[in-house]
Amino acid sequence: MRQALLLAALAATAALLGAPAAQAQGSAPAAPAAVAPAAFFELRQVGQGVYAAIDLNGRAVGNAGVIIGRDAVAVVDSFINEDAARALLAEIRRLTPLPLRYLINTHHHIDHIGGNRVFAEAGAAVVAQRQVAGWLRSENERLLGGAAISPEWRARLSGLQAPQLLFDDRLVLDLGGGRRLQLQHLQGHTGGDTAIWVEDAGVLFMGDLMWRASVPNLIDAQLWRWIATLDALQSLPAATVVVPGHGSVAGLADLREFRAYLVELRRLAEAALQDKSLADAAQRERQVLEALTPRYGAWAFFKSLAAANVRDALAEAEHRKRVPEALPAPRPLPQP
Repeated sequence: MRQALLLAALAATAALLGAPAAQAQGSAPAAPAAVAPAAFFELRQVGQGVYAAIDLNGRAVGNAGVIIGRDAVAVVDSFINEDAARALLAEIRRLTPLPLRYLINTHHHIDHIGGNRVFAEAGAAVVAQRQVAGWLRSENERLLGGAAISPEWRARLSGLQAPQLLFDDRLVLDLGGGRRLQLQHLQGHTGGDTAIWVEDAGVLFMGDLMWRASVPNLIDAQLWRWIATLDALQSLPAATVVVPGHGSVAGLADLREFRAYLVELRRLAEAALQDKSLADAAQRERQVLEALTPRYGAWAFFKSLAAANVRDALAEAEHRKRVPEALPAPRPLPQP
C-alpha cells in the first residue's frame, strides 16, 4: 500500500511523543512539548553554514536542510509533522540569532511540508514552485488513501500552511554575504520539483528527486522525465554534496546509482510488456520484481514500495499512468 510508509511514520512519531496522532476537534490544543532533535533527525554540517537534517528511523520521514547567510536563514522542507519542525527550529535558534526568512518546499508531498506552519509562524515566507500550491491538499489526499483517508489526516491536510511565494522556472534568494540560493524547477518525482543549488558551498538540495540507496515513491512520477533530469545534473562539479529527500548525504556517484535504478526499472517494465510468454499483468509484475531484487533488495523501502514501483513503471510504459494535471500559470494583468 502506497501510504504505508507515511502512516507508519506518523504512528511511530505519536508513540515516541506519548501523544495521539491528531488533536480531537473542539478540544483545547496542548502546548507544544520540547522535543530533542535526536528524536527526529541528525543535523550534519555539509558546508560552511549549510546543514542537512537527516531523518532518523522514519520519525521525520523526509530530510530537511538549513542554509545560513550573512543576513538571514533559509530552511529546505519541513518534515511530516510540526513536532519534527519545532525540533529543527530549536536547532536553528541554537546555531544562529539571524532571522528566518524563507522556507523552501521542494515538492508537495506531506512528508516534506507537514511542518510548514511552524516556520511560517516564526517569520519565514514559504516558497515553492507554482504547482505545489495547487496540489498540496488534493494530491496528498490521494497519496494518503483517497476516499478512505482517515478523519485525522483530512484535518491535518486542511490545516496545512500553503506556500506564499510562488515561482515558475527559476528563482534566486539572497541571504546576504554572497550566499545566493538558486532554485530550479525540475521534473521527475513530481511535476513541481525544486532543486536548490548553494553554489558557494557546493551543495545541492534535491528533495525527492534523489533517494540515496532507497526505493522511491512513484505515485506522481514520470520515469522518462526523472531520468532526463538526473542526466542534466551530471555536469555539476565532481565534489558536489547532494542532500537527498530520503537517505543520507550523497555525492554524484550516488546520484548515478539512483539513476541506474530508474533506468533498470523502466527497461525491465518495457521488456516484460514485449515478452509474449507472460500471460497476464501478475506474471509481468513478478518477473520485473524478481529481476530487481538481487541488486536492489537491500535498499530502504524495497519491501514496501518496490512492487508499487513495478506497477507504476508498467503503467507508464503502457501510457496509462495517472499523474497530477499541471496547473496553468496565471495570465498577466491587462495594462491600463
